[in-house]
Amino acid sequence: MKERLIAWRDALLEKVPRKNYSPAEKAARTKRAAMLGGMLCALLVLVLVVALFPVLNVEIESNQSHYTEQELQNALGTQAWTPVLSLLPGRAEQRLLDELLYLESAEVSYAFPGTLRVSVKEQKPLYYFYYETLISGKTHTGWLAVSHDLRVVDAARSQEDFASRGLTRIFLPAPVLDQTKPGRASRLCFTREDETGENAKTEQDFAYVAEFLGYLQSAGVSDRLTSVDLREKFDISVTLESKYLIEFGRVRDARDFAQKLALAEQILAEGGIDPDARYIVSVGSEQPFLRPAGEMDLDSGQK
Repeated sequence: MKERLIAWRDALLEKVPRKNYSPAEKAARTKRAAMLGGMLCALLVLVLVVALFPVLNVEIESNQSHYTEQELQNALGTQAWTPVLSLLPGRAEQRLLDELLYLESAEVSYAFPGTLRVSVKEQKPLYYFYYETLISGKTHTGWLAVSHDLRVVDAARSQEDFASRGLTRIFLPAPVLDQTKPGRASRLCFTREDETGENAKTEQDFAYVAEFLGYLQSAGVSDRLTSVDLREKFDISVTLESKYLIEFGRVRDARDFAQKLALAEQILAEGGIDPDARYIVSVGSEQPFLRPAGEMDLDSGQK
């Protein structure tokens, strides 16, 4: 068998044309090979140096959030000898978003030598609500902060933590909470898979919650919001500036919301408003109206 393999090799070698290089050509080829090898070695050394080069400085170019610069650096994990390759821009941005849940966006760029430039932006508006739920047979209560798409960004034992930060109070249908730990993948849902029967509701029945919060965000009224009541699909209401309760009724789509909000603003502008009084504006029926609010009208449902 060995002899046959040798014979095949020799037969193949005989069919391959052999080039006879002159001494000058051989020297040139050797020189080119050496130069190529040197360049490859230099490139390898450069890659290793860059890969192992530590992050020496973090520059916070823009911090539109409540997090301190030290908290941003802690989230990046740059306190010790941190190789550059462990903090590539995309990886560093994802680390910030995973660690600091209030952030809406993060941009990281690398400036040689060893400097990371960071810009972050906090999402606005944010909402908080009170929950009471059963988890593994045990009653859990507390407060959760959520974004307009109902992602859970924070948890607290009292509402003062959120109210002092400027978050808006919302009232929701009882959500299903298998756990209350905030996270990028933690979102509220309002139905269980095992709910059956003709009265059982699907997640689509509660789609109006996130839709309405999205309408509010696009309308630019977040700085005027005091509370939002979304417990009933056909009885949505919003309190502005702790003074005006706007009853939207059912909101069908973004256009319907915009029309009702514009009508409410028009009614308030034409109604001879007493600056010391509180009012209810109803735009959810065929006969919109404005009337003074009673002592408890604007506070109904508050815990």
